[in-house]
Amino acid sequence: MRLFLACLALLACLGLGAYGLLRAGADLPAATVEANIGDTRFAFAPAYARDEATAAGGFQDRLAFVAVIPDFSPPPRPARALSPKALTERARDNVYITVSSKDDGVDPADRPMQLYARFLEAETAAGPGGLVMRRFEQGSPYDLEQLYVAPPDGRDFFARCPKPASDDLASAELCFFVFRVDGLDVELRFPPAQLENWEALNEGTRAFLGRVRAVDAGKRR
Repeated sequence: MRLFLACLALLACLGLGAYGLLRAGADLPAATVEANIGDTRFAFAPAYARDEATAAGGFQDRLAFVAVIPDFSPPPRPARALSPKALTERARDNVYITVSSKDDGVDPADRPMQLYARFLEAETAAGPGGLVMRRFEQGSPYDLEQLYVAPPDGRDFFARCPKPASDDLASAELCFFVFRVDGLDVELRFPPAQLENWEALNEGTRAFLGRVRAVDAGKRR
């Protein structure tokens, strides 16, 4: 009788253990999120998702990602709660990428010459990484920002950055860069201290987009 009861207890423990493993597996995030913007398909790790809509996948108007430079890897999950200072320091390596269908406005590559030029002051200054810095006129729609362009005309790269409170770019708010590719508008926001590395940011963002776009999502399941 004791042997019979011991066997029952063992079977019960095994059953509970199996249930726990199945439940734990059900709580784990999917290995890959698949999403669509129009006819363009995406497949990406859940850690890249910056909001709940992106993490849910499916058909979306926009997808919002966060990546860590310089390799554009997904941000790691902290093993423990971080202090506000530690969170701020970690965020310095983050870039934020938003992808949406192209709008009907000016092609981003043409914005420096067709949209911003009429609001710029005449003077130019040398910027980080060989960029040219231009100031917007007071009273213009962008007078709280500065424009950084890659010579000669900003078609390869430009960034609008809030005026820093001091000469320390590390203390300023995020810069804004947008480009268009294959019917998509891609917006990149990044710390102004990374202007020095604008070529790596530009190339890294395009490479990241190539990784998360699913040429054939069925093959990546």
